[in-house]
Amino acid sequence: MAKRRRKNKQAILRNLLLFLFLGIMLWNNWSDGGDPFRSSEDTQATTEIMTADAVPTYTGADEIKINGGKSTFSDSELVYEGNGWVTYGDLDELNRVTTMDAMVTPEMYQTGTDAVSSVLPTGWSKSNQNESNPKQLNRGHLLADVLGGSGADWRNLVTLYRNANYPTMYFAAEEIVSEAIQSGTVVRYRVTPIFKGEELMCKGLHIMAKSVTDNSVDINVYVFNEPKDDLQ
Repeated sequence: MAKRRRKNKQAILRNLLLFLFLGIMLWNNWSDGGDPFRSSEDTQATTEIMTADAVPTYTGADEIKINGGKSTFSDSELVYEGNGWVTYGDLDELNRVTTMDAMVTPEMYQTGTDAVSSVLPTGWSKSNQNESNPKQLNRGHLLADVLGGSGADWRNLVTLYRNANYPTMYFAAEEIVSEAIQSGTVVRYRVTPIFKGEELMCKGLHIMAKSVTDNSVDINVYVFNEPKDDLQ
């Protein structure tokens, strides 16, 4: 009987020590602002978007690859629930466009609209190049009309030099995504204009795309928004 009591006491002591150890671990995690029940695979909820400080130096190339041209969407951002969608970020305090996120489906092909002339995105009349060459500037869609983007929503239009809008942005991403959805693929898509300080013209566009129903599309590029004086 005495041996059984000792064994029970030892078992209780072990359990108490175990609970104490778990309590210390949980307290340390919570005190550091962490979630003790979150798996290590869940640590990145959303992709880190390029900041103004990380804008590459312009050396003459119209675009450059980021991360070897491979997108960095997190697993949760690539979940397709059967429907296409688009979300435009709110204009900032200077009325500048912020970002566009979309899940582009075949049903969205050619459902967008051309840019309307009443939309005047920031920087539209701020360029000396536009004074001498009115066609130098474009109202660029973050989500192209061919992919379902609105041409009347101020949150989707950004002032771009013509060569940045076409051919650079078109061939770097829009054409690739367009061909993919026409073949039945669903594509996760994001376009973010990058502004420095309080400038009203963006320095460029960070573009990422990743097909979610196959492996046909994987894009991560930065398109420079620089003028080409020889465009007429």
